[in-house]
Amino acid sequence: MPNIKFTHLHNVNNPTSIHGIYPYRGKISAVEAKLICEQLPKGANLLDPFCGSGTIIFEGMCNGLNVYGVDNNPLAIFLSKGKLDSLNSKFDEVEKEVDSIVEKAKKTTNSKPMPSKALKHFHEDTANEIMQTLKHIDEMSDYLKAAFFGTIALGARGCNHYKWTSSTVGKDINPKRYIPFFQKFRAKVKKHHPKKYNNRRANIFLNDSRKLSDFIKPKSIDFVFTSPPYFDGLDYTAYYGKLIYWILEMDRVEIKKGLIQTIQPYEEDMRQVLTEIDKVTKDDAQIVFVVGDKKIRNQVINGGDFFSNLFHHKPDQVIQRQYTNTSSQVFDKLNKTSRKEQIVIWNKKNW
Repeated sequence: MPNIKFTHLHNVNNPTSIHGIYPYRGKISAVEAKLICEQLPKGANLLDPFCGSGTIIFEGMCNGLNVYGVDNNPLAIFLSKGKLDSLNSKFDEVEKEVDSIVEKAKKTTNSKPMPSKALKHFHEDTANEIMQTLKHIDEMSDYLKAAFFGTIALGARGCNHYKWTSSTVGKDINPKRYIPFFQKFRAKVKKHHPKKYNNRRANIFLNDSRKLSDFIKPKSIDFVFTSPPYFDGLDYTAYYGKLIYWILEMDRVEIKKGLIQTIQPYEEDMRQVLTEIDKVTKDDAQIVFVVGDKKIRNQVINGGDFFSNLFHHKPDQVIQRQYTNTSSQVFDKLNKTSRKEQIVIWNKKNW
């Protein structure tokens, strides 16, 4: 197994990359993911049991790894599939596809009205263009679907005069500003495509990481690299995601019930996940969790300490460092805490 090196990150922002396609909350730095995946041997099996919007598995696939991504949030799976699909679609083909979808959408006259919960956040004309485009979602490639959802988030932010942040939904600003959805959709598809071609097969599962061994072969994974759900109860179906779920008419309350995001059972849920990771990984596998400090009721909990005491196998190493130049600095200032993270590393050969 390689001796993975972790360096200080001076800047973790790259909004024009594929990872800027949608403002998914709590995603790991793409710079971090790329630096680690580049150090893993090509052809190795990499598992991210909390793949979210697919940052780690995308970078793994770019670096010749066989990737396995798992998440129980349908929006996360849409985005993960979209990112990986971008590597199997050539840029000129994507340009033609989005132009075709937009032209069809413009001619659509029988689209349903936007559900009222979502409609209040949009200018009426922007909402109509979204629903005209939605009519053709089944014709879209996975990459276009991801860009479509990202454009909805961008549209909502714009309709509210860009007063919302790139990752959080704020109060409604009226009157709403018209955002030309068709134009923004075309632009987003073209802006974020990685312009790479990597015809590798990916394994993406809409499933529960507390049951990994039910759908991943035992002792088949070489590396686990993940950023687990925040243990202060971050709602991964909220923010821009709730707009997507309302527009798609999916029950976000039911989806939320299946996610690991409630403080009380979090410890037991994570023990379960680590037990399942043990089952599906090889005897010499490496397991890397990137976690962070959390502030709960004026108490700062060190993520490294939390995960070190969670499993009967103690980690071989816990590295602590501090981010610089992150969008979350705004929230760190408000919360009166600095942005820190811990990298928790287990080597199974030492178990």
